[in-house]
Amino acid sequence: MAIPAVLSAILKPLLGNGLNLVGNAVLAKGKDWVEQKLGVELKPDMTSDEIIRLKQAEMEHEEELLKLKLESDKLGLQQLEMYLGDVDSARDRESSIATSKDAPILNKIVTPVLALTVIGLTFILFAIVMFDKSPVEPSRKDILVYVLGALTAIATQVTAYYFGSSSGSKDKAEELKRLMK
Repeated sequence: MAIPAVLSAILKPLLGNGLNLVGNAVLAKGKDWVEQKLGVELKPDMTSDEIIRLKQAEMEHEEELLKLKLESDKLGLQQLEMYLGDVDSARDRESSIATSKDAPILNKIVTPVLALTVIGLTFILFAIVMFDKSPVEPSRKDILVYVLGALTAIATQVTAYYFGSSSGSKDKAEELKRLMK
């Protein structure tokens, strides 16, 4: 999610001065809602007196801001749970096809061959871009680098699909399951 420049300019002094709850509220509900709730104007170039008033307002409304943060965290967990469920169901489908005796051989080999092709193309294009000594027009080289970036992103997703993304993701998935119970 891209943060608009105006909002980013307001968030920098908030987060830089330890006003994380206010920053989260700005992201969740918007600048106008926070200004109305706290009674303090938010602007990029706040003076130290304005920041002190904002800290006092944060302390006065701490419970409500914490509830808002908790709601935001719950939504994030729900989105992560949906994503992990989607990935898990895709892996289950792939496993059932691979282990099925009734599935045609073409169904069993299409996905792995496609994955190996994408990864192989990524390495080949990387070698061409890095080790090609022939004179290449800068615009052509830029296109190759762009395509290499796209292929690298796809190859990363393919690798994560087959081998899992990391132990950190596994730990996060287990923590999510624990929190949802």
